[in-house]
Amino acid sequence: MREHFSFYGYNPPTDGRYEIGGVKYFIGEDFRSVKRYKEYKNVGFDILLLQHACSFSGEDFETSVCKICMDRAYAAGIEKVIVDDTRLKKLCVENRLVGENGKFESEEELMEYLDFCTAPYRNHKAFYGVQLYDEPVYTMIESYGKVCRALRKLLPDIYLQCNLFPIAGMDFLAATARDSFDAYEQYMRSFAEASGNDALCFDEYPFLREYILGVNTLRTYQIVAKVCKEKNIELRAVMQSFSYFHVDHLIHRRVTERDMYWLMNLALGFGCKEFAFFTYFTKTNVAQIGGAKFDEEGKLPIFLTGAPSGDSVDGAAFINRDGSRTALYNYTKRIISEFKKFEPIILKYDFVESYLFFEDGKNAEDFMQTKNAIVNDGCPISVNPSFGVALVTEMNAGNSVMYMVENIQNVKDEYFDGKIMNAEILLGDKYENVRFYVRGKRVDRKLESGKFTETLKTGDAIFIEIEK
Repeated sequence: MREHFSFYGYNPPTDGRYEIGGVKYFIGEDFRSVKRYKEYKNVGFDILLLQHACSFSGEDFETSVCKICMDRAYAAGIEKVIVDDTRLKKLCVENRLVGENGKFESEEELMEYLDFCTAPYRNHKAFYGVQLYDEPVYTMIESYGKVCRALRKLLPDIYLQCNLFPIAGMDFLAATARDSFDAYEQYMRSFAEASGNDALCFDEYPFLREYILGVNTLRTYQIVAKVCKEKNIELRAVMQSFSYFHVDHLIHRRVTERDMYWLMNLALGFGCKEFAFFTYFTKTNVAQIGGAKFDEEGKLPIFLTGAPSGDSVDGAAFINRDGSRTALYNYTKRIISEFKKFEPIILKYDFVESYLFFEDGKNAEDFMQTKNAIVNDGCPISVNPSFGVALVTEMNAGNSVMYMVENIQNVKDEYFDGKIMNAEILLGDKYENVRFYVRGKRVDRKLESGKFTETLKTGDAIFIEIEK
C-alpha cells in the first residue's frame, strides 16, 4: 500500500525561449535550473515529468539536455524523474510492432531495442520511469501494451506514465459500443488489460466556459473508478490547471481556488492516489491560435475567430513565460499541503461507489455537471442539500468506512449569486465511532440523532470516517 500521494506537473520549466507570431524571444533566463526545480518541488511535487525541449532522442546522453535536467532536478531534491524518450513513443503508434510485417520480428528483438534505448539513462540516480504516448487512441492498444509489458520485463520497477483520454465525445470503439460511455469503458478496460499496468491515468478538463462545469466529468470518474475497482488497480488523474480563453464571446475563464478544491476533492473521493496538473509552465509556442496571430507584445487582438487554448497564454498556468508565479501556484501549493496532512488516514481506503443528492424538487437533468452522470441508489448515508447537488462517495478500508460529501455546484453560483450549500447529513444509526476531516484536519461535529448540518462552499468537502 502507498504511504504517500504523488504529485507532478506537465510542461516542466522551459529554456526561457518562446515564439509569438513566428518571432522567437528569449527571456534571458534558462528556467531548467536547480533554483527553478526547487520552486517546482516547493509546490509539493515529488515527480518531474521531462517533456518537449527536455526530451531524449538517442543523442549522447552525457552531453544531453535530458541529463542536464535530471542532474539539476536531483540536486534540487527531486528523486523521481520521468524521461520523455521520443523513440519509445513512436513504438506505441506502430500498426504492428512484433511479428510478420512488424517493426520487430520477435519479442526478443523488441526487448533488445528497449534495452538499447534505456541503457544511457536508466542508471541515473533520479531515473524513475518513462513517458509513453500521451492520450493514445484505441488503435494503439496492441502496440502500447506490448511496449508496456516488454519494458516492465526489462525493468520490473519502472514507472510507465501514460495519460488516457477523457470521454470528450469521442467514439473510441464505435463498432461494438452501445454509446460513447460504453465505448469509453471499453477503451479504459482495453488499455488496462493490454498493458498489465497497476494503474489507469486519465485527464478531464471541466472548467471551460462561463464558469459552467463540464457535462462528462462525473461520468468519466465513475467509469474509470469502476474499471480500477474491477481490476484492483490504482486510479490516477490529471487536474486542469490552465485557464480557458474563448474569444468568440470574449470569455476569459480563470481556474480559481474553488475550482481546484472542486476537482481535487472529487478525485480524492473517487480514490485517486496520484495527481498531475496540466499545465505547470506556460507553453512556449503561441505562434497562431484560432486562425489569428498574437501581436508582438503577446496580447490577444480584440476581435478573433476560433477558440484559443488557455494553456498557451500568460496568467493561465502555475508559472508565466517570464518565470513569474500566478495565484494558481500559491493556492494549489496550500491545497496540496492539506492533502498531504490527510495521507495517513485516507490512503488506506479504496473506492466503493458514488451517489448524488439534489435540492428538493430537482434531479440530475437540472444541473449541467450531472446530466450524464450515473445516479445510484442505496447510499448508506443520506444528504439533503439546501441548494444544488451534493456528491457522496463511499470508500472502504476493511474495519472502517469513509464517506466524502462534496458540494459540486457551479462556481458561478457562489461567486456571482452568493449561493452556499448547507448540507443536512444523516448518518443513520452508524455513528458511535465517527471522525470528521475537513481540508486534511480532524474537526469536531455535534450529532443529534445521527444528524448534523455542514456548510460547504463550492468544491468543499467533509470526510466522515466510521468504524464498523
